[in-house]
Amino acid sequence: MRKIFFLIIISFMLSCKKKLDLKPDSGIVIPSTAKDLENILDNAPILNVTPVLPHVSADEYFIPTLADWQALFQPTSRNAYIWNKEIYDGETNIPDWNTPYSAIFYCNNVLDILNSQNISNDEEKKKIKGWALFSRAYAFYSLVSTFSKAYNNITANSDLGLPLKLTAGIDTHVPRSSVEQTYNQIISDALTAAELLQQDIIPGKRNRPSKIAAFALLARVYLSMRKYDDAEFYANKTLSLHSRLTDFNSLSKTVNFPFTFDTEEVIYYSQQILTYFELTVSAVRTSYAVSPELIRLYDSSDLRLHFYFQKNDLGNYNLKPINSPSVQTFTGIATDEIYLVKAECLARRGDIIKSMDYLNQLVSKRWNPNSSGSFKPYQNITASNPEIALNEVLKERRRALVWRSIRWTDIKRLNLEKRSIHLTRKLGDKNYTLEANSDRYALPIPNDEITLSGIEQNHR
Repeated sequence: MRKIFFLIIISFMLSCKKKLDLKPDSGIVIPSTAKDLENILDNAPILNVTPVLPHVSADEYFIPTLADWQALFQPTSRNAYIWNKEIYDGETNIPDWNTPYSAIFYCNNVLDILNSQNISNDEEKKKIKGWALFSRAYAFYSLVSTFSKAYNNITANSDLGLPLKLTAGIDTHVPRSSVEQTYNQIISDALTAAELLQQDIIPGKRNRPSKIAAFALLARVYLSMRKYDDAEFYANKTLSLHSRLTDFNSLSKTVNFPFTFDTEEVIYYSQQILTYFELTVSAVRTSYAVSPELIRLYDSSDLRLHFYFQKNDLGNYNLKPINSPSVQTFTGIATDEIYLVKAECLARRGDIIKSMDYLNQLVSKRWNPNSSGSFKPYQNITASNPEIALNEVLKERRRALVWRSIRWTDIKRLNLEKRSIHLTRKLGDKNYTLEANSDRYALPIPNDEITLSGIEQNHR
C-alpha cells in the first residue's frame, strides 16, 4: 500500500502543470484509509511551502550591481526585483501559483474522500478533516497575500481575490472571487480546523497543524486585514496554549545550524518554494545582500546579528538559516510573531505598558547579557504614547520576522494607514520606485493560467 500511495503522490505532482489541469491516472487506486489520507497531507514539498515572489519584491535585501542583476538566471527574478508591469517574460508553470493550488487540490481530494468513504474512527476523521482545512486555508492565504491587493474594508467586495476551488473536480473553471470572499473562506476553513484538530503541537512533526496553529493563523490573517480586535483575540488564544520563547543565549555559537526542524518556538513549519533561489536561499553570496537599513535596526548586543546574518566577501550581509537547518527559508508561524501581534494590538488600543511588556519579553530573549566590551545589559524598551509604542513594535517586526515573506504583506497593510512606505532600487545609473498603494503590490497572475482558465488579470 505504501508503494501504491507514493505512486499516487508522484502522479499528482507530475500532473500539476496547471491549477485546473490536475487529472490523476484513472488506473491508480484511490486512497481510502486514514493512513492514506495522512500521507497525502504529509507531502511537505507541496503542502508546507509558500510563494517566494513577495520576498523577491520586498525591501529586505538589495542587489549590489547592475551586472549582478543582469546575471540572475531567471527573468522573473529580474523583473520582480524592479516591479515591472510584466514579470514572467515568457516563463510558464510558475511555482508561486501552481504549488499552492496543487496543495489545495490535495486538500480537496482528502475532504471529498472523507465525505464519501467510511472511516470508522471518528477522532481520526476529525483530525484529518481539520488538517486538510487548515492546509487549504494556509495555501489560500499565501496566494491572496501574493496575487491580490491588501484587504481594505472599503474595497474588499470589489477587489479581485482568488478562484476559490473547493472541490477536487477538474472540469469546471472557477472565476476569481472578491478579496472579501477569499478572506471569508480562509477564516471559515481555519475556524473549522481549530474545532477539529488536536490541541498540541506534535514534537518532531511541526509540519502538521494543531489547534494552536489554527489560532495563530487566524491571528496572522486578522492582522493582515487590520481587524486588530480579532487579531488580538486569537493571539491570546494561541499564547494561552503555547508561549515558549527560545533564549538565544542557549543556542550554540559554534555550530552552523543552531536551529532545527523541531525548534521550540515553531508553531507550524513551512518554507519558501525553492524558486528564484539566487535571491532567497540562506548562503554566502555576493550577488545579493541584506538591506543596510535593516541591519542598522539591530543593536550590537542583539544576538540575532550573529545567528541570522553572515558577512560575504564584499563586506555585506547574507542570511543564515532561521528556525530551520534548511537553506530554504522558514516562512511558517512561530511564537515570536504572535507576541508581536499581541504587542501591536495592545499599542493600537493605547495599552502602552502591556504592549511594551510583551515586546520586552521577546527582545530580552535575543540579548547578550555580557556587559563587557561592546555589549551592554538589556534595558527595557519604553514608550510615552501609543504611536511611539506602535513604532517600536513595527521595528521589531522587521527585526524578528526577517526573510519570512511577511514584510510584503506588512507594507501593503501599513500603507493603507498612510505610512507612505515607498520602495526604491538602484541599478547602475537608473532608479526604480514602487509607490505606496501601487496596483503592482498585487503580483500578476501567470499568463498561462490566464490563457487556460480565462480568469481576469490583475490591473498593474
